[in-house]
Amino acid sequence: MERFEKYHPILTTHYTLDWLTATKVKDIYALRHDTEIAAMSGRHVDADINETVAYVNKTMRNIMHNDSLLWGISDRKTNNFLGTFCIWNFNKEKTTAEVGYEILAAQQNHGIMSEVLQHMSNFAFAELGLTTLYAITGQANVTSQAVLTKNKFRIDPNYPGEKETVSFSLTAPEN
Repeated sequence: MERFEKYHPILTTHYTLDWLTATKVKDIYALRHDTEIAAMSGRHVDADINETVAYVNKTMRNIMHNDSLLWGISDRKTNNFLGTFCIWNFNKEKTTAEVGYEILAAQQNHGIMSEVLQHMSNFAFAELGLTTLYAITGQANVTSQAVLTKNKFRIDPNYPGEKETVSFSLTAPEN
């Protein structure tokens, strides 16, 4: 597998995915400080911008060590920050991984994540050589579950999630 640090920017029809260091910290902070988004993602809320800076630094270290991939999503026309997408939690052989994403509240339900998820699933299979992608959502996160289902992910009761979560999987297409 290639060095993760080379995988940027990635372009979809309408969006650019690039390292968080290409995004204004205040924009990332707005996403990570949102209590509803944090609750749906099952993570803590960044209390201040210094926590967000630490998060960006940790994320970039993980990318440089080939441990995970995380991009900021921006609109290709306006360059406005919209959210994040990650491929992480790789198995030891780097044949499976989890995907995760967050979209700013004002940008949700506009089809952003469907386009990004479809593009990045293809990227994970074709470029990274993964055989299976997993995603875990909270039981209450029906919007995210609908996005996953629309993009051919299926409920996977065999993949371990936390209490009150739903696990999904998508297998690479056979050639």
